[in-house]
Amino acid sequence: MIVRPSIAFNAFSGSASEVTARDVDGRTVLSGKSQHSKTKTPAQAARRNTLSRISRSYRQLSDSQMKDWETLSEHMKGISTFGEAAKMTAHNAFVRINTNRALAGMPALTDAPVYTSDVPEVDYDDFWVTPERIIFVGLNQPSEHHRLVMKMSRTESTGVSSGWGNTVIVAPALSPDWGDADITESYLSTIGFLPVAGQKYFLSFWWMDIQTGFTGESMAVSVICQELSAVKMEIYAPRTRITDSDLAEGGSVSDIDLEFSPASGVLSVSAVLLGKAGFASSECQTREKIGTLSAGDSMLLARSSEDTGFQPQTYALWLKQQPSYTKLTFAHRGGEYEKPTEMEGTSVFYA
Repeated sequence: MIVRPSIAFNAFSGSASEVTARDVDGRTVLSGKSQHSKTKTPAQAARRNTLSRISRSYRQLSDSQMKDWETLSEHMKGISTFGEAAKMTAHNAFVRINTNRALAGMPALTDAPVYTSDVPEVDYDDFWVTPERIIFVGLNQPSEHHRLVMKMSRTESTGVSSGWGNTVIVAPALSPDWGDADITESYLSTIGFLPVAGQKYFLSFWWMDIQTGFTGESMAVSVICQELSAVKMEIYAPRTRITDSDLAEGGSVSDIDLEFSPASGVLSVSAVLLGKAGFASSECQTREKIGTLSAGDSMLLARSSEDTGFQPQTYALWLKQQPSYTKLTFAHRGGEYEKPTEMEGTSVFYA
């Protein structure tokens, strides 16, 4: 029989089997002991090492810097206990802020950031979890330096009512693309396999300001994974995009990132044109057919490299679909032809 400490005892502290009691401002709080797995993934090991390093670096701050972190901690709340916000120390604030920034690949702050206002909750139109795609659409990103932090569980039975404690970070600092956040690849690389139709998944997510390390309130939802054919995704249209990873070998275009804006004829291109021998043009083709457009044309501005004085140039882009691949031709049409040519900008695409 396990003897559980009673809250009737004042200032009681200690452990009995899996139960721990501690005194918090004159109240005895009971909690279960956390049972940690003896194994850890490389990502978990890296995060624990980061947390330890950040915690130790607090001792290197000056007295004035610690005072500023203490002032900031008064604006930050800890986990609520019996309806009251838990106290947060300057050290807690320092670790929390810089751990958040570390998730986004940002260096640690030694000076406390200025607290201005709360980070808003995540505002979105819809999201879907399917075996092929995990995506949020219609995200209202507060600013360009706000990133989406996403936690998600592995496969759970539909009978599980609360599985948020089993979630792990799958997207530590995701920047939405045209209001969409596709976390499919992030989930696959973290968990190792994609969702299974008919199983339940738990998600929690929030905005993080990577400049200050402040985070917004976490939103928690659960969803049953459905087959793509059963999900209504009318408001989401995958964008046509071509990057270096899509190109076949032997072309005269490199560093390409071409993308069609959703529901419009606007084309965005970033590329380096190396030039085709004997022609004032550059060509490339993809390994597989990409997109649904049969053909189209556009005019784009470019410039030569710094070595040739950044000579301005104009190019015509011809996109043609072949049975098994997509072909792109960048034909020189104006300015002094110099190569390599740097292209970056937007234009109207005429299909």
